Amino acid sequence: MHYTIEEIREIPIFFIVGKGRSGTTLLSTILDSHPEVASATESRFLLILWQRYKNLKKWSPEMAEEFYKNLMLDLQVKKLWNFKDDFKKVLRELPEETQASDLIKIVYLYRESNFPKEKIRFIVDKNPMFTLFVDKIKVIFPEAKFYRLVRDPRDNITSHIRNYKDHCGVLAHKWLGFNQLLDKFEEKHKNDFFTQRYEDLILDKKHFFETFEEYTNIKGLDQLEEKRLGFKDQFEQNFDERLKDQHKASVKPLDPNKIGHYKTKLSPEQVKSIENICFPYAEKYSYSKDESIEQVTVENNSRWERKYYRLNLLNRIVYNLPFSIMRILSNYFDNKSKS
Repeated sequence: MHYTIEEIREIPIFFIVGKGRSGTTLLSTILDSHPEVASATESRFLLILWQRYKNLKKWSPEMAEEFYKNLMLDLQVKKLWNFKDDFKKVLRELPEETQASDLIKIVYLYRESNFPKEKIRFIVDKNPMFTLFVDKIKVIFPEAKFYRLVRDPRDNITSHIRNYKDHCGVLAHKWLGFNQLLDKFEEKHKNDFFTQRYEDLILDKKHFFETFEEYTNIKGLDQLEEKRLGFKDQFEQNFDERLKDQHKASVKPLDPNKIGHYKTKLSPEQVKSIENICFPYAEKYSYSKDESIEQVTVENNSRWERKYYRLNLLNRIVYNLPFSIMRILSNYFDNKSKS
């Protein structure tokens, strides 16, 4: 499929942000089942390539091979993504006036999907970590729109903690901190920001998709949603065992048992620790404290808050480094993964 540079610039781009394990991968997979939507699995290539090409003045065919090598510095892209056969040819044929934002869009357009595609009319990137970089992304794509999917913090952390060693307190501060960061961004960009609840997708998908359609203009998701269930093998074949377990819900039917599953999987102490951090803020999304749990003693969460801020600071520093240092770090971690 061929796109002119003018067509590429006209394609709207959406970023799904928020706390991970809130159904963002599920929604991204549903969107990717749409024949006119390029909805990418999680990566960070955008931040890497922007550091290299943000001052691009003039594109030339000779730059295509270097661009492809720089794209592969994102290990998620290198290990999990495939591209259409004519991707490099398209890069070589780009006009001189091509900009960094055009190059980034082209990556999404020429990524191979598990689902059959027609001409792409919408681009979607799902990455919870981009919550930390929404202001930067708005500079890269001034026309971009942002979408937050939010989930009950107790269920969110229940789904998260079994795959990671982080303490409930760190994850609770991340749930709260990410949402508060997005609140500030929303205040500045009200027309380009929208929020829905994961629970509403599970309990009333028809209304959920109708509301989603009003914001994005992506039509027909309610009818297309079941398509993803037939692509389980294709979807999973690119993932290692950890990622298969982490994202297996993306190719399963919507499961109402995931709502409130914290009640059988977290201890009373863990539940109260999360509630002490996330409430009363969580009431903003109509979540309420679990009154069935008697008052229990919980840890002082100040050290978990400090750890959360340290992790955020590290991410901000790494993805604002000069490109040359990013390349060194990427090569280091790539070699380490092979050893």
